[in-house]
Amino acid sequence: MERIDKAKVAFLQEVVEREREYRHESEMASFGESGEEDQELVGIALMGAEGDVAQAGSAEQRFPLESVSKALTLALALEDVGAEALFARVGMEPSGDPYHSIATLEEGEMGIPSNPMINAGAIVTTAMIRGRDGKDRFERLRDFFRRLSANPELDYNRAMFEAEDQDLNRALFYYMRSHDVLVGSEEDLLVPYLKQTSIEMNCRELSRIAAVLANRGCDPVSGERLIGEETVRIVLTLMFTTGMYDQSGRYAVEVGMPSKSGVSGAILAVAPGRLGCGVIGPALNEHGNSVAGLRLLEALSNRWRLGVFA
Repeated sequence: MERIDKAKVAFLQEVVEREREYRHESEMASFGESGEEDQELVGIALMGAEGDVAQAGSAEQRFPLESVSKALTLALALEDVGAEALFARVGMEPSGDPYHSIATLEEGEMGIPSNPMINAGAIVTTAMIRGRDGKDRFERLRDFFRRLSANPELDYNRAMFEAEDQDLNRALFYYMRSHDVLVGSEEDLLVPYLKQTSIEMNCRELSRIAAVLANRGCDPVSGERLIGEETVRIVLTLMFTTGMYDQSGRYAVEVGMPSKSGVSGAILAVAPGRLGCGVIGPALNEHGNSVAGLRLLEALSNRWRLGVFA
């Protein structure tokens, strides 16, 4: 893992100031309580060796993880049941369709989602996490997120969870249940998924989780192993190939870091063996990815050659 030196701190501040001047009309509304004034928020944090941190902009701003949580849920599901059992119910291939598409469930093996990074796939991975019921399953997820972020107070935004329109996610759930991909109730299987997407973090906490992944599953501060190495390998691979919705291929070429985005404007990005990044920028492009986040990460990747093939 790399140390975060003064040059990295200065460059972070430079690119964030540049992005704050960048004006972009979002092509889709961000979720939650973000208003028009939040569309110009830009924040980033990096964590490297021994917990070195650099941050700039609105890095302390809290936001819901939304789809960023899918990468972490995948990690816990793999730790619980293993790859063979998990990938019997969800695929590993890019879908090429929007993250909430139901069409992909009708292709290939009926009812099997293309990958764990789309909504249908994440509903399946959440359902495979061990727990007596939905409450227990969510509490295990939340505890896992708390350990990874080193924040024992981490929790979900109840108002956001209750306010969101979940008709499409319910349609995905019932379609998969009708094909026996899922067995159980909405309360036990779907609700834990919906709650974990509403868990709130800031860029610093997100960068720490990214640093755990960059450090092969070990906490960069304590050295404690939090995730198995094989789990990290699988999660990073799927983040690289499917983590940025239907923009994953272009992002892999232009940025080249395993990453997972969410429609809150958050991005978790990993430079394996080097550092972890957490980014927020609520203005989104047509793929549902943060406009500012993409530009920030491309600038960092180009300057420091962070891409896995650089």
